[in-house]
Amino acid sequence: MVVKDKVGRHRYILFFSPNKNFEFVKKLKFVKLSFSKDNYGIVKCRHTDKEKVIDYLNKAGYKTIKTSGTIKKLKKFLINLSQS
Repeated sequence: MVVKDKVGRHRYILFFSPNKNFEFVKKLKFVKLSFSKDNYGIVKCRHTDKEKVIDYLNKAGYKTIKTSGTIKKLKKFLINLSQS
């Protein structure tokens, strides 16, 4: 697989919000809220900003659960998580 230089790599981060409030995430400029369901959300960021995004989410009261290179894998993980 070839990654285009202009686009770059992305990472998707699954997190838990205890109060279903995603306003803080929407205000961050270097991430995009890609998916939200119930108390869970998935943000998209550059691979170089991954650690910074995880730190911001944890400090804001969200709990980061898992990081992946594809949103499909995180959605499958979320389905399995809700079934157990």
